[in-house]
Amino acid sequence: METITTLLIGGGGLWVSLSFLLGIVELATLRTIRPPKRQTFTYIRLAATQYQTVFAPAMGALLSGLMVSIAGSFFYESFIEQGDSWKQLAGVVAFIVGAIALTATLWSTLKDVGEPVELARDPFTIRAAAEESALAPSRGGLDPEALGKQLDEWNENISARSMNLSVMGASGRLHRSLTQGAQTRAFWLSVIRSLQVYYAALLRFPFRFVWPILGFLLFIAGIVWFAIGPAELPFTTSWRPWAAVGLFAIVGAILTLFYCITRGNRARLWHRINLVALEEARNAIVEAKKAHALAAAENTLFQRVLKMADKFLQQDHTASAKAERTIMQ
Repeated sequence: METITTLLIGGGGLWVSLSFLLGIVELATLRTIRPPKRQTFTYIRLAATQYQTVFAPAMGALLSGLMVSIAGSFFYESFIEQGDSWKQLAGVVAFIVGAIALTATLWSTLKDVGEPVELARDPFTIRAAAEESALAPSRGGLDPEALGKQLDEWNENISARSMNLSVMGASGRLHRSLTQGAQTRAFWLSVIRSLQVYYAALLRFPFRFVWPILGFLLFIAGIVWFAIGPAELPFTTSWRPWAAVGLFAIVGAILTLFYCITRGNRARLWHRINLVALEEARNAIVEAKKAHALAAAENTLFQRVLKMADKFLQQDHTASAKAERTIMQ
C-alpha cells in the first residue's frame, strides 16, 4: 500500500509540478508571440534552397562522418586486440547509426523539395507569394488560383494551427472559442476565454491535452489513499482531515488550471495573429488575380495588334495609282 501511495503522490505531484513549470514558461515567452518578419517570396525560396541543399546535408555528413570515424576506431582496436569481440560489434553499430543518420537527414530535407508553390504553406508565405505575383505577373509568378487553394486548405485546419498542432483536424467548438478569445481584450475575460479554449481543445484532441488533468487526478488519488490508509485520519470525527485533503486538492487544481489558462492564452493570441494574416493573404490573392487578368488582357490585345500588322504587311501594295487609298484603323 505504501508503494502505491508513493507512486500516486510522487507521479501525480511531478505531473502537477511540470504543469506549473510549463505555465511559467508560457508566460515568460509571451513576447515571442508575434507574426514573422515580412519577407519576399524570393528570399523565402532562397533560404529554403540553401537549407535543403547546403546546411542540412552538411550537418548530416558531419554526423555520419563522426560515427564512421568512431566505427573505424573500434574496428582498429578490435584488430589489434583479438580478444575484444565487443568492439567489433560496437564498430558495426556505430557505422549503422552513421548511415541511418545520413539517410534520415537527406530524406527529411529532400522530401519537401518540389514546386515553389509547396513553400507557400501558411498565410504569411502565401501573402508573400501573392504580393510578388501581383508585382510582376508577366514573369510567370505563382498562380493565384493555386495560392487560393493552398490558403483554403490551411484555413480548414486553422484551429489546430493556432494550437500549434501539426495534425489535421477541425472543430466548430474550438474554432468558436478561439475566435471569441481572439476578440477579447479585457484581462479577466481573457482568462475565462483561454480556459474555454483549452477545454475545447481537450474535447477535440484529448490525447494531447488530457495529461495535466491526469496528473492532478493521480495526485489527489494518492493524497486520499494516504489519508485513508497509512495515515488513518479520522474523517468521521473531525473536519481537519477534510480540510487537509481539500487544501491539497485546491493547490493542485490551481497549479493545473494555471497551465491550462496559459496554454489556451497562447493559442488565443496566435489565433488573433492568424486571422489577420489570413485576411491579408486573401487581399493579396485578390490583387494578384487582378494583376494577372490585366496582364492577360494586355497580352491578348498585343497579340491582336501583331496579327493585324502581320496581315497588313502581307498584302500586295503594287496596285495602280487609281486604286483607292487603304486606311488601317
